[in-house]
Amino acid sequence: MNSMTKAVMTMTAFTFAERTLGFLFKIYLSREIGAVGMGIYSVALSFFFVLITLLTSGIPLVVSKQTATNKEQSGGVCSAALIFELATALIVCLLVVTFQKPIGSLFAERQSMTLVIVMLPALVFSGVYSALRGVLWGEKRFMSVSAVELIEQVARIIGCVVLFSLFSDKTTAVAASMTVACAVSAVAVALFYFCGKRKLKSPKTHFKPLIATSVPITLSRTTSSINNYIIAIAMPFLLMSSGLNSEQSMYVFGSCVGMALPLLYLPITVVGSLAFVMIPTLSESYALGDKKSMCRQIENALSFSVIIAAIVLPAYMALGEPLGIFIYNNTDAGIFLKKSAWLLLPLAFENIASSMLNSLDLEKKSLINYLIGAVTMYVICFAFYSRFDMDVFILAFGLSLILSSVLDVIDIKRRTGFKLKFFKPLFICLAAAYPAWLFTKYVHSIIPGTVLPIIVAGIGGVCFSTLAAVIFGAVDFEMTVSKKRKKHLPLFRKNKRKTAS
Repeated sequence: MNSMTKAVMTMTAFTFAERTLGFLFKIYLSREIGAVGMGIYSVALSFFFVLITLLTSGIPLVVSKQTATNKEQSGGVCSAALIFELATALIVCLLVVTFQKPIGSLFAERQSMTLVIVMLPALVFSGVYSALRGVLWGEKRFMSVSAVELIEQVARIIGCVVLFSLFSDKTTAVAASMTVACAVSAVAVALFYFCGKRKLKSPKTHFKPLIATSVPITLSRTTSSINNYIIAIAMPFLLMSSGLNSEQSMYVFGSCVGMALPLLYLPITVVGSLAFVMIPTLSESYALGDKKSMCRQIENALSFSVIIAAIVLPAYMALGEPLGIFIYNNTDAGIFLKKSAWLLLPLAFENIASSMLNSLDLEKKSLINYLIGAVTMYVICFAFYSRFDMDVFILAFGLSLILSSVLDVIDIKRRTGFKLKFFKPLFICLAAAYPAWLFTKYVHSIIPGTVLPIIVAGIGGVCFSTLAAVIFGAVDFEMTVSKKRKKHLPLFRKNKRKTAS
């Protein structure tokens, strides 16, 4: 088993645990504050994520890339990142507090602005966290990074439960738990950093290259967060244009985007882990000019992303509605989940493709491609003004992801010349999706009860899709034999040449 496979497995295990806890936490929140509360909180969180992305998105990636290429400069780069992050955090907090009234007028519910103010201290803690995390990331200390993220999730859950007993308004308690969690994660990552005998060094020569390199990445990722914030504002507005009042639109938005949509991200955790691990590894290959290694990583990763998404797609299509009812006690969330299941494919693919662009120094291309997709989504949504519903949103969101993914692939191919080998597993898995969906629905219908049918049918559907992918050649496991030892190396497709470990 090579180092990247081990790293992906480690990241996946920790991330899956973190996402599972987050998923259970979201169920708990939905039952405590309701769909309307989830809608109000989702709007506030979308704006908060704009701020935190503006502050922390580009810096850790740049720190990790510079650490991966030259570990000796990591202390100085980290110092520069810390100073820059803390100064920016304080300025952003001051601006938000100063202009809270005009900013609050943009929200459908004024309470959303209150939640943003409660979460502001988390920006300072996140600045510390992102700078130190970047060094650990660049050194490929994936276990440490994953452990800190898991600690943050646990701290948030415990903090929220405790704060529920202290706040009369539970929605405010949820926002306060974000600040608590970020403080805990900042302390945890500092312990990992300094216990590893790392030191901060003079940042004098590192400010300019750090800021110059991080700005395009920050703009790209901030644009993504701004887009999510605009979605949180525009979707309720468009729903009201179709005849719903403010509370009804928040209920629909909270049920669909606040409850159901996060479920789509759970099965592609492993894709996110691969994207995280690939950034320093692919950056290193690019810096060394190792085109063969770059193409191999890109081809395998893209194929892997479509396979993972495609094998769980039929289960979501068949079990979306019962999942929504069982998990959230909300039929609308289940219906949205079932209808939006096909988004798994473009979500997984775009996730990994955009990460590749950043590793290949194509951050500006990543930003442009994302903007083109986002503009397409809004054009489609507003074309249905007064007739808008969440079905239109699903279509528009999916097409925007597909368009961005296509543009990403074109840019990656121009830079590396990799082969489009992911089409074969994609077509095979899509061909197997319909019989897998029928099988999953049938298994669910013949088993009595509520929980057991979902579990058995879900596992059965994923196994059916996986078996079909293996039988028809989307996934192939080839044994390579060397003179000294034998290794089992999973490949995404047959390769006539022997693979050297």
